[in-house]
Amino acid sequence: MLIKKMICEVDAANAEAFAKAQSQWEALSHISGFIKQAGGWRKTIDEPLTAEIISVWENREAYDHFMENEHDSENDQKAVILSIEVTVYEEDKPFVHDLLHNPDIRYEPDWTVLKA
Repeated sequence: MLIKKMICEVDAANAEAFAKAQSQWEALSHISGFIKQAGGWRKTIDEPLTAEIISVWENREAYDHFMENEHDSENDQKAVILSIEVTVYEEDKPFVHDLLHNPDIRYEPDWTVLKA
């Protein structure tokens, strides 16, 4: 399984706009090779706010195809992100379960996308 982990810093004034844009990734559910995406805000009162999003793909080929052909680079989210760190790596299924159930993240139900 391929994991994409995104950590985004967002100032408090743009948190609602970021969350709204994040909740609009439902189209992922119909992408070949996509498995799941979930995310939320880290449980902290520090500024800026930190969002963590994990997406899970069947393999590198499916993810690369999505990024090259279907990823919307014009998403409004980019305008409200102060910084972003993206890590892509491969892991086994038990690790993925733990990653998607991190107790330090306050998961946002609207950010969860499941394969259709």
